[in-house]
Amino acid sequence: MATLVLTVAGGLIGGPVGAALGAALGQQVDAAILAPKGREGPRLADLKVQASTYGQQIPQLFGTMRVAGSVIWATDLIERREKHGGGKGQPSTTEYSYSVSLAIALSSRPIRAIRRIWADGNLLRGSSGTFNERCVFRWYDGSEDQAADPLIASALGIASASGFRGLAYAVFEDLEIGGFGNRIPSLTFEVEADAGSIDAGLVGARLLDDAGLCDGDWGFSGYAASGDRARDALAPLFEVDCARLCSGPGGWRFAPAALAGDAVALADFREARRGETTGADTERRRAPLSSLPGTIRLRHYEPDRDYQLGQQTSHVAGGGVREERIDLPAALPAASARALAGRLAGAAADGRETILLRADLAAAALTVGQVVMLEGGGWRLSERTIRGNDIWLELKRYQPLPADDVPADPGVPVGAPDWPDATGTVHVLDLPNAGSPAASAPHVLIAGAGSNDGWRGADCWFVPAPGAEPIAIGTARPAAALGHLTAPLAAGSASLFDTANAVLVELVNPAMLLESVSEAALLGGANRAMLGGELLQFGRAEIVAPGVWRLSRLLRGRAGTDAATVHAAGEPFVLIDDPALLMLPEALAGWAESGAAALQWVPRGGTTLTEIAVPAVGRALRPLAPVQGRVRSDGAGGVIATWIRRSRVDAGWRDHVDQPLGESREAWRVTLVPAVPDIGPWDLSSPTLAIAAAELAALLPGSALEIRQVGDFALSPPLSIPLA
Repeated sequence: MATLVLTVAGGLIGGPVGAALGAALGQQVDAAILAPKGREGPRLADLKVQASTYGQQIPQLFGTMRVAGSVIWATDLIERREKHGGGKGQPSTTEYSYSVSLAIALSSRPIRAIRRIWADGNLLRGSSGTFNERCVFRWYDGSEDQAADPLIASALGIASASGFRGLAYAVFEDLEIGGFGNRIPSLTFEVEADAGSIDAGLVGARLLDDAGLCDGDWGFSGYAASGDRARDALAPLFEVDCARLCSGPGGWRFAPAALAGDAVALADFREARRGETTGADTERRRAPLSSLPGTIRLRHYEPDRDYQLGQQTSHVAGGGVREERIDLPAALPAASARALAGRLAGAAADGRETILLRADLAAAALTVGQVVMLEGGGWRLSERTIRGNDIWLELKRYQPLPADDVPADPGVPVGAPDWPDATGTVHVLDLPNAGSPAASAPHVLIAGAGSNDGWRGADCWFVPAPGAEPIAIGTARPAAALGHLTAPLAAGSASLFDTANAVLVELVNPAMLLESVSEAALLGGANRAMLGGELLQFGRAEIVAPGVWRLSRLLRGRAGTDAATVHAAGEPFVLIDDPALLMLPEALAGWAESGAAALQWVPRGGTTLTEIAVPAVGRALRPLAPVQGRVRSDGAGGVIATWIRRSRVDAGWRDHVDQPLGESREAWRVTLVPAVPDIGPWDLSSPTLAIAAAELAALLPGSALEIRQVGDFALSPPLSIPLA
């Protein structure tokens, strides 16, 4: 309009020169006022970053895509306090944990399922459906009759809560966020909107609401459509030449560009005139090579790398230095993306050749973007201008390359492993005092492991007595090696290397490893393991089957445990030199001595509670049985019994140096078996007992002495010395 007004005004004022100036000025005004609205199509980054912005677009998902979504409702952080300890004059400890409830919109089109979920790039829920953090999870498919979520309704009121009909969304209730720095993590979801692959025809049919209008054959794993108009959502498909408007026997339809074989012949729209010379109404143009991009870079989502951004490049023959980047919000394999990038590079090279052709009015039926046949080849109608009774067509060369898959490298995956559900195993062990100083409470060790590396540990609670309140004691992380004995193990000696026997053990996780060590390392305390109630060491480890190991060159009966034990198949095996194991606090370990306590545990992120009995413990408090008992004559008809003490404090082997006592005083209790009235028992302060001739004569045949060291907390096992 401004062009017409200013042209007339300029002509009246300045004649032809004024009219030309007015027309030029009017064109600039019209361009500024009537310029078409800029297209705001989908950006690849929009699907990767979780947002909560008011007015944020919710894409329509097709196929299977990974999307971050938008937070549409959330509570404040929920704080929980847990106080424990404080008994026997000890200070109490208060621990705080936080959770949050929130709803996240995923698709403005109905969906079929939600598969994996990532939090800060790590799997929160794998393909098995198990969550790695505690929460209650619900999702809504986006139907037009879905009810309001009960949690949102209880928080806002049933009259104020929206059902978000037509919007697919997910709800987390009481999601534990301690593992995310006590903040809401960035969540992304693998959403299945359609079964199998989809094509441009399906996308166009749903967006244009006309199933008969669209066809397609280029397959995608998924597509995210967004924009203010259907045109904006479909624009990326036009940009990568996946679909065009084409004419056919049934009329115009939205179809893949690959179906250009149905293109019409341009000769049918141009009538030759009398006296017209060949090429009189034809003008050919060829753009310089420098105007072409040198590289086409196609960015997309890579399904083989958990839908991370991928890109494939293709060089334009003879192109310049400019790089053209095309963002396609679709999920497709690297090979398909490579083929598509190659086809785009070929189309860019073809586009430099242009024909300007005059046609008759019948060419008005042609649509811009249609492929027509001319001179034995295909041409794309890029522009059409009507001048009086003639129509001028601008055609660009169109010779697409075949879109066959070609080898392509999708890149190295960096996603978290998706483990199947693991079966957890937890053992409670009564450890001896295997170091210094002497223990003042039982050493109760809690060891756990899962059947694969996806098991992340167990949250544990200690129940001191039946009916008592459980006390949280922490998390048992996956042990380095935990399993069970698969074949019986005969008794051995605590004084020599056991080379006659071998331990055949099966580990709960086949990925666990054991290693052989040198003699020096073995004597230095390496490879210590509890097998049932015996602490032993092994020098050689050999794998005989997946998860099954043969352990040989054994040191038996370490730290005073019984090497003469015959172990049955099925007894637990745990490598104890492992910082991941959980030690029961000393303040609670005393409650376990009675054998009435229990341990409750739940896998990290799970809800199944398992309770196991805690056996009577106290091996770390019990002095070791004395050794080398001897009886000799005193020369007057009586006898003198002597023995050598051992210590529950392991200070190493020092020649000609006594072991530390390990108790506050040295005390011994000696009893006679069978008992005789008025003889014994004896309480001694040194490892020597004299029995007079008269007392010796009163003993029964087969009598023996049972000698126990009196410790600060318990008596040692007995040493028996025959007297006759």
